[in-house]
Amino acid sequence: MEHLIVLLLSGLIFLTLFLLVRKFPQKQDLIYKIFVIILMAMFAVRIVFADAFDNIIALETPLSSKSMTAFLAILRWFTFTAIMIVCLSPFVKIKSYKYIIGFITLFLWLLNLIFFKQNVTAFVGVQNVPFFNYRNILFMIEMGLLGGISAFVLYDLIIKKQLPTKKQTGFMFLIYGAVTVSCFPLSTFQVLFGVFGSALEDFNLAHRLFLYATFIVIALLFIIFRKKDEDAKRGMLLTLSTSALLLFCYAWNVLTFTFADLPLHLCNTAIFLIFIAFAFKLKSVYYFTYFVNVIGTLFAMFMPNTTSPLLSYSGIHFWFCHAYVLILPVLAMMLGLYERPNFKYMRGAIYIFSAYFVAMVIANAWINTFTHVDYFFLYGDAISGYLPFLETIRINFQWLINVGGVICRVYWLYDILIYVGYIGLMFVIWGVYKLYYNVEDHYKELYKLRKIDKLQIAKLKNQVGDITKPINPEGVDMIKITNFSKTYGLNKHKSVDNFSLEVHEGEVFGFLGHNGAGKSTLIKSMVGIQSITEGSIEICGYDIEKQPLQAKLQIGYVSDNHAVYENLTGREYINYVADLYMVSKEDREERLNKYAKMFELENAIDNLIKSYSHGMKQKIVVISALIHNPKVWILDEPLTGLDPSSAYQIKECMREHASKGNIVFFSSHVIEVVEKICDRIAIIQHGKLKGVFDVKKLVDNGVSLEDLYLSFVENQKDKDEKELQKVQKLALKISNK
Repeated sequence: MEHLIVLLLSGLIFLTLFLLVRKFPQKQDLIYKIFVIILMAMFAVRIVFADAFDNIIALETPLSSKSMTAFLAILRWFTFTAIMIVCLSPFVKIKSYKYIIGFITLFLWLLNLIFFKQNVTAFVGVQNVPFFNYRNILFMIEMGLLGGISAFVLYDLIIKKQLPTKKQTGFMFLIYGAVTVSCFPLSTFQVLFGVFGSALEDFNLAHRLFLYATFIVIALLFIIFRKKDEDAKRGMLLTLSTSALLLFCYAWNVLTFTFADLPLHLCNTAIFLIFIAFAFKLKSVYYFTYFVNVIGTLFAMFMPNTTSPLLSYSGIHFWFCHAYVLILPVLAMMLGLYERPNFKYMRGAIYIFSAYFVAMVIANAWINTFTHVDYFFLYGDAISGYLPFLETIRINFQWLINVGGVICRVYWLYDILIYVGYIGLMFVIWGVYKLYYNVEDHYKELYKLRKIDKLQIAKLKNQVGDITKPINPEGVDMIKITNFSKTYGLNKHKSVDNFSLEVHEGEVFGFLGHNGAGKSTLIKSMVGIQSITEGSIEICGYDIEKQPLQAKLQIGYVSDNHAVYENLTGREYINYVADLYMVSKEDREERLNKYAKMFELENAIDNLIKSYSHGMKQKIVVISALIHNPKVWILDEPLTGLDPSSAYQIKECMREHASKGNIVFFSSHVIEVVEKICDRIAIIQHGKLKGVFDVKKLVDNGVSLEDLYLSFVENQKDKDEKELQKVQKLALKISNK
């Protein structure tokens, strides 16, 4: 009889849908949604009634054989998932859901129809259930709706010629399987296998593994969905939040419902709030869960107040629901569905939490006058049990309120401390979020830069072939600067303008110019610290922009501020730099010992750099610049602030390095130093190259290097301007010969 009624109901639902859609084709989505909502209501009614089937342990029941019990457990699980997908289908834009409804759900409906009586027996717990039993009637209506809706979806797919391809069919089964894993009746594992596994507590192995798995799930879902469109992301989150809601509500029994079953604990409330946030796209509700519920869930998961095994009825209810409350808000933010929270959102979360907190204080005080509850752990010792001083405060500071002859108890100081502590934790978690955002931004920027580098490398390979070889083989023994210009930002003024220069091997080359003339600008572009606006710079044949890694491997750089990691020892810092340049252990030890002795740092090399003097820090920077024996050694004002002894040591090192066929290029204001050790010099003024001069020729012709330098300094009062101009003309004449 029941089978016939279900078939008639299914046919009636199908025919009603068909006729309504045919008459109002523009309203098809609305019509479909109405019927789905009716099914949703019937399904919700079934959820809140306890089933006798849920009391079965490891297939042991007199109601049916073990094989039939196992089959029913799996059928109930798969049907549970299928009905949830039907209920979600009008609200998410996931095409596979229609295929699931038209094929998988219709097949499951047929199985449920065949085993209808066994299903009802599982609900009620007795065989031969009377026809007019309310569970029997409710299930007939539910199956009638499910069959009619599924058949209509299949018909619609056929009429519109939207049947799935092989690939879409595979994807349909994949999605259904994934949703099935996330959604199941709480008793499924208990019925099939019994209660097994250890309790998850005190960070035992099972507890730790579940915590690890929770964070792994967040990472996996992020990896899978990070490149999906917004509809797919929201569909996934709504599906999971619905699974969480169904898991939570499955534990209810409307016939024995009490105040203790109300979902007023913070994590219980979160189950509903997360569903509401995703279903209705309510930002304020979402940010409340993000700031408030995540903290509560972390505490609950790290300090659980349940001793049930993970795969027991109550264990699944506790652990899986809490995992959902942690995963979903964090995942939604990671996937970029909500903007990063600012103080405005934080303030809103605090307001909502304050209202919730006050409501729970009142609810605890009132309801505990006639039955025991402990909403948000404000009335018992769940929190104070971990902190004994709080238990003393809870007991000793009470406020008794007479309400119509009923004495309500409020632990006022204890509640205030919990409130303040929780608000403090919200700010702490906000700080953690901010730290995570900074790390995320860093890696996103790094990813972008690497992507740009790959594109540039690919482009360069197409242009020059092997990028590890010099782009200009004829320039392997020189620095070559061609028409270099540098402009900062939107500034129209060029800091360096059309600068061209060649420096050859074996030279100590001095670079002179007053403050702001453009010396440091050129040097920073030479070593790759800043970009080039126009022109090119080649280091030993490698283009600093197109082949930055190969070019920088040729350079040792001493900046004008000797910035170092001061919490390292001198040896650690130099080894760190040597690692960057891939210097062998033997070579670095040989060079380190040599330079430590040369610079008289043997006794200080293993001390922390922060204990060094200015001169010692400069020497460490010099050693780190030479540890890889660079072909080109570039120094920016290397002698500033050094004592005569330290300055002498660095000058000797510069001359020695050049004598080995290398290039030393340095800027300086100290004319005496330039005159003694430089082979050639260049003078820059207002970003323009004024001349390149051979020092020996200048000296042989009686040209004062100091006067030459001053001739390019404006508003010079210490020297006669006419005499300086004569010196300048003579020097330029000599350099042009």
